[in-house]
Amino acid sequence: MSLVVDTSVIISVIINEKSKSKLIKITEGENLIAPSSLHWEIGNAFSAMFKRKKIEIDSAKKAIEYYKMIPLRLVDVDIINQ
Repeated sequence: MSLVVDTSVIISVIINEKSKSKLIKITEGENLIAPSSLHWEIGNAFSAMFKRKKIEIDSAKKAIEYYKMIPLRLVDVDIINQ
């Protein structure tokens, strides 16, 4: 089965939020699909965390390495021709 994931799911997993274990369990073995804008959205989320001093650069670098390991299929979303 394929599951669509968004930025909040990915961020929760890569920065070790409380919901990480549950999210991994739910998505394990599934084909994960995300909009092609996900990379930009992840960057924006980290930018906001830096501004609010909720994450340090070393933690962000580790989180990005975890992000790179997640098997995702990025797809374009055409909201105009739907």
